[in-house]
Amino acid sequence: MASRKEQKEQLRAEREERERLEKAAAARRARLTRIGGGAAVLVIAAVIIGIVASGGGNDKSSPAAVADSLQATPGPWQPLTAGLQNRSDALKLPAPSDSIYHVHAQLKVYADGKQLPVPADVGIDPAKGFLASLHTHDAKGIIHMEAVEVYPFTLGEFMDIWGVKYTPTQLGAFRPGKGLVLETYINGQKVADGPAAKLKQGDRIVIGFGKPGSFPKDFKLDPSVT
Repeated sequence: MASRKEQKEQLRAEREERERLEKAAAARRARLTRIGGGAAVLVIAAVIIGIVASGGGNDKSSPAAVADSLQATPGPWQPLTAGLQNRSDALKLPAPSDSIYHVHAQLKVYADGKQLPVPADVGIDPAKGFLASLHTHDAKGIIHMEAVEVYPFTLGEFMDIWGVKYTPTQLGAFRPGKGLVLETYINGQKVADGPAAKLKQGDRIVIGFGKPGSFPKDFKLDPSVT
């Protein structure tokens, strides 16, 4: 079985190959554009007709489609690989890079007095060779933010990549009311809009549902978060 390092190197190689192919396709499109006149128009029209005929005109990566695909169950939640790349595209996340921008935060999730796991391999689809710029490698809840540019990742984006329904009033199947609360804390401070919270290096994040006081507001950061 391949090690995590080997898996990551394989994913990186596959991503670089996709980028090479995309650049080649872009170059071909540029050459077609330079042809000008009716030939380019005919090529573009043919592409559009092909997309419509194949049903490709439907935006399967729209934010609404992403929201509809998320897990709204009581948990625990496994990484949702189905539609992972579509969700990443809909969020317009940057491409991953572990050398340009690479920071970490840690997340813990609680519901009804119990800690729910943040699983390994969130944001990773080995079958398709896809690695999202937001992902996990183990079950410690350590969020890896790796991108080709400095980017203001949010907690809501990570939950979308994980595939879990998360809004200020919903976590999976859990909704506040009748004495139960849904709260988000970052570094011990309550945030009003958890999904919109921007993540920084070393952030300690708690999402808690249940009776007030049934979950912690802060925790000690894992030593591996550097």
